[in-house]
Amino acid sequence: MKALAEGVGGVSATANPIANSSGSVTNQAIQVLQGPYVTNTYGGGVSCQGSTFNLTPYIQFADSRKDPWEDFYDEPQYNMTDVSGKTTKQTVTVKNYPWEEWYDTRTKADGTRWFPDGEDIQIEIDVDGADGVPDIVGSGGTMTPTWMKPIRTDMKANQSFNAGLSATLSIPLNRKFQKQCHEAANAQIVMQTQLTANKRLDFEIARLKNCGELMKAGIMFHPKSPYYAVCADVVVTTPGGKILPHEHQLPELKFTPPSTSEQPSEQRSLPSASEVVPVEIEQEVSSLTSPSPSLSPSLSLASRPSGADLLGVWQVGHSWSQPPQSPQ
Repeated sequence: MKALAEGVGGVSATANPIANSSGSVTNQAIQVLQGPYVTNTYGGGVSCQGSTFNLTPYIQFADSRKDPWEDFYDEPQYNMTDVSGKTTKQTVTVKNYPWEEWYDTRTKADGTRWFPDGEDIQIEIDVDGADGVPDIVGSGGTMTPTWMKPIRTDMKANQSFNAGLSATLSIPLNRKFQKQCHEAANAQIVMQTQLTANKRLDFEIARLKNCGELMKAGIMFHPKSPYYAVCADVVVTTPGGKILPHEHQLPELKFTPPSTSEQPSEQRSLPSASEVVPVEIEQEVSSLTSPSPSLSPSLSLASRPSGADLLGVWQVGHSWSQPPQSPQ
């Protein structure tokens, strides 16, 4: 079939289809993603979800243009006149007049003229015609434009600007379960807070106990130690109802013998009242400071001391219980 088609009329009839296509497509889209609810976990297996509001701002800008940008360009215009440059022979019919350059006076053998005056004759003339080359050509065989014509390029810039907000609102429909979950979350928070407070109390009690026992044993941090602050606020005092062993410095008593003209007097000095006296000792001193027949007359004449000097009075009273010796 191919050989037969090629041989028909000497022209090839083989099919050779060619198809070309080109194009450009730009797709722009805004995608809104609806994620899961925001979940809050409070421990103990308690987790709650609430309403969710998603707000997505977006801005899009596209600009497409050609570079370099030209609104107009100048197109040179040339004089394309072509009327001469090629000579051709043409046969024309003219009148045989004596004043024309083609006037023909030839005669025949019998003496008659071939072309009498005024008769049509055929002559050949050289006619100047177009040769395919413009008649106006510059130096060097190049053409010089006669003027410049502005041509609009029709270039266009494609720009697009889009701005907006994409929002979604997700609200759970079962409010009862949401309320119960919030109550469970509050209870879990209260329980965690109480457990934390209990742990703190256990820590402080343990610190107080250990620091107190170490301080009783005479063990403590050096004041310049970075750990001195661990037991800095712990104070060790005497347990209630117990008196620790202690000593008091008593002043020396001086007695002056009585004179014959006046009643005997005695000089004494009492200790300072800055010492702290336990309650049991104050009660014994109060019983001793009451008047009794065993005291010497000089003691009964002494003024009653204040409550701050009870310890001194109690100690002096024991010393006065012995009668003084008479001077020699």
